[in-house]
Amino acid sequence: MRKILSLLFCLWIILALAACSGARNELNSGSAQSDTPLSSGEPIKATEQPSVIPTEQPSASPTENATAETRDNETKENSVISINITVGSSTFTATLNDNETAKALVAQFPMTLQMNEHNGLEKYYDLSEDLPAASTERPATIHAGDIMGWSGNTLVLFYETHSNSNGGYVPLGRVDNPSNLASALGSGNVQVTWSLAE
Repeated sequence: MRKILSLLFCLWIILALAACSGARNELNSGSAQSDTPLSSGEPIKATEQPSVIPTEQPSASPTENATAETRDNETKENSVISINITVGSSTFTATLNDNETAKALVAQFPMTLQMNEHNGLEKYYDLSEDLPAASTERPATIHAGDIMGWSGNTLVLFYETHSNSNGGYVPLGRVDNPSNLASALGSGNVQVTWSLAE
């Protein structure tokens, strides 16, 4: 009987110790969520994560790099060069495309040209050197105010809108507001000054 009592007593002690250990674990886990004072005296929850400011930007994926490059190329393609075209006392602002051909033309500015009349549609001038051109076009319609290169070295300023069947044009830009361009240019040869806008 004494052995049984001793065994029961030992079993009771083991269970008591296990219960105390469980209570201590609960107490410890509860204290981990309790408020912990900061040096400033304000409590912060132990479960809260401090905000982290990244010190390095993550590298862009190949798709993001390609998208950024496409945007850069579009911006370059959409870049323009502002110029003035002066005929007598009238000055017209115009916008040239920012391409190799237009840049070669602008490199010759300022220039005053005696432009020749052609078919009641355009004024043209044969430059002393060819303008570089990657490709030429055959626009179905040419609009009043269009500025084009033709046949390598001819600068053409159109003052009437008309249908077109000729090829070999290189679009350079256009007059921003060509409403009075035809009357300013007149019906014959005319002196025209080309310059960069200030």
